[in-house]
Amino acid sequence: MAFPLAVVEEVKRAAAEYAPEDFIVGYRISPDEIHEDQVGYTYEEAKLLVKELVKHELDYVHLSLFGVYASKPEGSDKTSAQHFHDVLDDDTKLIVVDGVFSQDDAEDAIEHTAADLIAVGRGTLIAPLFGYKMQTGRGEDIVHEISPEQLEHSRLTAGLLEVFSRKDSGGLPPLPGQESIVHLHTGQFGDAGQ
Repeated sequence: MAFPLAVVEEVKRAAAEYAPEDFIVGYRISPDEIHEDQVGYTYEEAKLLVKELVKHELDYVHLSLFGVYASKPEGSDKTSAQHFHDVLDDDTKLIVVDGVFSQDDAEDAIEHTAADLIAVGRGTLIAPLFGYKMQTGRGEDIVHEISPEQLEHSRLTAGLLEVFSRKDSGGLPPLPGQESIVHLHTGQFGDAGQ
């Protein structure tokens, strides 16, 4: 924990010295990072880090989930959001992200997670007006799959287009509709996953 806590301490110090009073500081973490034969950390270990982070009076902890906002750690009957919400204090908000591509997804995530906020990452990459359409009562108009036609509206950067048009999505979960854009992959940043 020494390195992440040292980073948090320095960020908090710099924010106190240079940032406006209402500047917020948070920490984004994957609930677990297990690769190959137990290389990485478990959600239990990540919760220990988050317990220490809370002592630094962060404004939020952001869980980056791999798959769906209501995912559960292997062998657990509680969602990742529930596990991490349990170790936060009342002042530190919990944000979760992943698998929100439509109004129904967003409403379900709000209703069925222990999170204070739901982030819409890849859903906003597909439909940049996601939030606006939700706010203006046009949630049913949200495009929730990428397509060659939607690329004009989504305006993915060249780098994001390369990643999401790879057959392996660069190791990220594929965008819904990803199979419709794999033919656009150029290999500009390497052919891995082609």
